[in-house]
Amino acid sequence: MSKFSTKYGHFTDDGNEFVITTPKTPKPWVNVISNGSYGMVVSQTGGGFSWDVHSEFNRITRWHQDLIQDNWGKYIYLKNNDTGDVWSPTWQPVKTELNNYECRYGLGYAKFISTYKDITTELVLFVPFNETMEIWDLKVRSSSNKKINLSIFTYFEWVLGSSNDYHREFHKLFLATEFDSNINGLLATKRLWDIPLGDRGHWNIDYEYTGFFASNKKVKSYDGDKETFLGNYGSTAMPEGVKNGTLSNSAGNYNDSIASLNVDVELKPGTTERINFYLGLNKNKTGIEETVKKFSSFQSIDKAFGNVSETWSEILDDFKIETPDDALNFAVNKWFRYQAISARLWGRTAYYQQSGAFGFRDQLQDSLVFLPIDPSKTKEQIKLHARHQFEDGTVLHWWHPISETGLQTQMTDDLLWLPFVVFQYIQETGDYSILNEMEPFYNNENQASIFDHCRLSIEKVLSRLSQRGLTLIGAGDWNDGLSAVGLEMKGESIWLTEFLYLILIQFSEISESTNREEHSRKFISEAGKLKEAFDKYAWDGQWFFRGTKDSGEKIGSDLNDEGKIYLNPQTWSVISGIADADKQTAAMKSVEKHLLKNNGCLLLYPAYSKPDKYIGYLSRYAAGKRENGGVYSHAAAWAAWAFALLKEPELTFESCMRLCPIHSGLDPDKYTAEPYVMPGNIDGIDSPDYGMAGWTWYTGSASWFQKIAVEWILGIRASNNGLIIDPLIPKQWDGFKVRRKFRDTFYNIEIKNNKHVSNGILKIEIDGQEIDGNIIPIQNTKSCEVKVYLG
Repeated sequence: MSKFSTKYGHFTDDGNEFVITTPKTPKPWVNVISNGSYGMVVSQTGGGFSWDVHSEFNRITRWHQDLIQDNWGKYIYLKNNDTGDVWSPTWQPVKTELNNYECRYGLGYAKFISTYKDITTELVLFVPFNETMEIWDLKVRSSSNKKINLSIFTYFEWVLGSSNDYHREFHKLFLATEFDSNINGLLATKRLWDIPLGDRGHWNIDYEYTGFFASNKKVKSYDGDKETFLGNYGSTAMPEGVKNGTLSNSAGNYNDSIASLNVDVELKPGTTERINFYLGLNKNKTGIEETVKKFSSFQSIDKAFGNVSETWSEILDDFKIETPDDALNFAVNKWFRYQAISARLWGRTAYYQQSGAFGFRDQLQDSLVFLPIDPSKTKEQIKLHARHQFEDGTVLHWWHPISETGLQTQMTDDLLWLPFVVFQYIQETGDYSILNEMEPFYNNENQASIFDHCRLSIEKVLSRLSQRGLTLIGAGDWNDGLSAVGLEMKGESIWLTEFLYLILIQFSEISESTNREEHSRKFISEAGKLKEAFDKYAWDGQWFFRGTKDSGEKIGSDLNDEGKIYLNPQTWSVISGIADADKQTAAMKSVEKHLLKNNGCLLLYPAYSKPDKYIGYLSRYAAGKRENGGVYSHAAAWAAWAFALLKEPELTFESCMRLCPIHSGLDPDKYTAEPYVMPGNIDGIDSPDYGMAGWTWYTGSASWFQKIAVEWILGIRASNNGLIIDPLIPKQWDGFKVRRKFRDTFYNIEIKNNKHVSNGILKIEIDGQEIDGNIIPIQNTKSCEVKVYLG
């Protein structure tokens, strides 16, 4: 049985797979597959690319972004030598119309099942865990009553290093390929790794790895040269080598390097042939030979593929919700957490954006996804980011693994996400010892405790206050697009003032709990001063304004013609607790009136129609696009949190579910993007494409959406004293269940809503014993049964 069906596809009944039923989706619909190091992006037509560790610095296969044609990828051609028919199991690049087609995306794999005339193919693409390689597992089945002679060809272009190879005539000069009979495939090397490493000048080191592409089936012919494979002025739709039926056996130093292997199979009536291809990297040939040998049997392939599913189950299955809303179940249990881990934390790449770098604020927030399932991973992320802080408290806005180079900016909010995530980690684990763990600074060998890393961040932001006592925005706060508001370090940020206030309150609490009374008093004192300035200056009449330019002119104010109201200052006035209750309510009423639209809350309204160089590149987007009046999913998720804090159940659920792509995707030609993962943005009402989504996969909203849905709709969240139970659900729900691990105990929680209310608890029972209040005390058992009665 399928769920959430459209003309382009559907979820399976259990939500474990999304099944695409036509290659002609409105935009490329992809899967981002990673094992934590090696990864690949694959689209529903076979487009995409592969990398290891860093998708930009260590790209393996060549790809260029084209969301219209989606015509760069790793391809397979099938040729019926008896009829001359040529087609691809992924539709691209040949585009022969297939009799049947399915692309099934699961956690850690893509499976293409297609039929052309009498031949059905099943192609499974996956990345084994603990390997620097991917496997293409191809099964070809004949339903003909005649023998069929079939030739199979592969094709992709080598990069090996920096993805920035648009000047191909230059970059190809450093590549070399050779056919190696020991692996039954091609090897590829590069004499240049064009990234900032080495001690003898620019671009002067070898690429450290050897690429390999091999098969378990005897290779009949091969090609390492794009020109001989495609033919002069040829195309990937019908390459010369495929037309000829045999390849040139070209390889060496003087080619535009590709990897094409040709194997032949004879399909007897009603039989199936299975062919495997292996693509990957290794630092030496011996390692490559061992890898190919390791996966030379179908049994080893099946075991590795089974391990992918088992590993993802181990990662995700300790935390599970069962609600009356299948979209919420699929999003939280599987797809959004998979998105946050595979694409954001491990791959750090997707189709709309290829980064490979760690963002200081970005991956810290993403790591919140691990708190209820494996908080040690959040701890690792905290320590990693602490190592990219300068001794003065500033941080790298982003940095590249491999080279360890990065960008130091005047972005001010980056600094505060470290203490924010540390507080969240301690609430989940009770592990105050993290505060005493030592980590070095980025710019020298001196070390400091995690507490002092956080303290230095806070103190640096406190040193950047305006004369009025509000925080300075610098080169941007959370919103990078406000890139010119405070370049002279005079512009103010109301949102950042709210965020800093929250951090001061939280770290006062942490300081008090760890006998750091002097710091606790200081943080509370500074929070008081901040609130005093906020109360005096931040209110605009109906909402909080966004900030001031270096000139002192307000933005996000009713005084402005455009960009009158911004979302973040309203939501975080509630989340932080800095604003008085009446102003919190009024601000969120303004959000409901001006910003809450069909697909969630707009980031600002109305959109800017002309650029303002004193605001920044946000104002240069077309009106209604991305941060300029679009729904920016990351911030829109926070709106549900704010509505929940005000105990507004309908608005909490509506603002969350309008943002949910599973629901929006039911109108796929309007929505256009993948319905199974979060988009970075959805066009707002000032765009002619109102409701169109984009920038999927690579967005921090995936982690935030699932966190807010569980903690503020289902109302189950960690605290130092135990699990808080505080649901805020649709009245029509009969109840829901949650299985959650907390402090080494599994809590099997059942919420009963026989009275059909949105919130309010009659009683809570733990293993049959009623408790007082709505906080489940920390248990010292392996598991416990919790029943909650609403009313």
